[in-house]
Amino acid sequence: MGVALNKVEFVHGINADRSVFCENISANLTAAADYGLPLFATRRAILVAGGPSAADHVGHISELAESSEVWCVNGAHDWLRSHGVRPDVCVMMDANPVANNWIKKPLNGVLYMLASQTTPALVNRLVSQGAHVQIWHAALDNDAHELMGEHATITAPANTVGLHALQLMLLSGIRHVTVYGMDSSHRPGRDHAYDNSHQHAANEIEFVFQGQSYMATGTWAAQAKMFADLYPRFVKAGMRIDVKGDGLLPAMARQAHADLMEELTAERTV
Repeated sequence: MGVALNKVEFVHGINADRSVFCENISANLTAAADYGLPLFATRRAILVAGGPSAADHVGHISELAESSEVWCVNGAHDWLRSHGVRPDVCVMMDANPVANNWIKKPLNGVLYMLASQTTPALVNRLVSQGAHVQIWHAALDNDAHELMGEHATITAPANTVGLHALQLMLLSGIRHVTVYGMDSSHRPGRDHAYDNSHQHAANEIEFVFQGQSYMATGTWAAQAKMFADLYPRFVKAGMRIDVKGDGLLPAMARQAHADLMEELTAERTV
């Protein structure tokens, strides 16, 4: 005769007072310094997108570039170069031929991670110019996935290259990321940190978040919402993300962080 299992609620507990944890941390960090013990460290990087707020942080970007990997997306590649910052990785995925205008000349030693859906004009040009190109796959639909192959590594669904870049960074082993220029909103008369006039501008809509008004396209607002939805998954996978800027996405990122910290704190105090 079978036995019915009722719903089980697991209660997390600890085997010592929290103050003991802090005392041990302090003591062991002191010991590590005294004995010269190595501390486990994960890879750190910055991710630079093309939003207008990136221009506010040129100095910080240049400083962090000396000790962190530099990842960028789209036209931020040439923008960084114009400010004396050499990227390590550039991620692109735009199928529109306009993407071929975003990189004037590839740099030796830079990894160009191009999604398989990227315009072939860009792929062929970069390869012909001697660039180090790697193809990756973004989630699309069943027909596209069949073309990618049974054993292809496919990033999870996301609507912009910036969100896919974060996934690629996570898959590459990076666990600390500082993000610049991922605004998901525009400033008066300026939608990018650099000249983007060669690309047709989409209609702007006013979005209000926590009483603050932001001008953005539907795509950029959707990116901000998707980032907020994905943020807990990134954190629980071990990635720490610090989003700089005053746009819609940074505002939603700060709220997503506060909400997650409140949730985790509540779980630990049960």
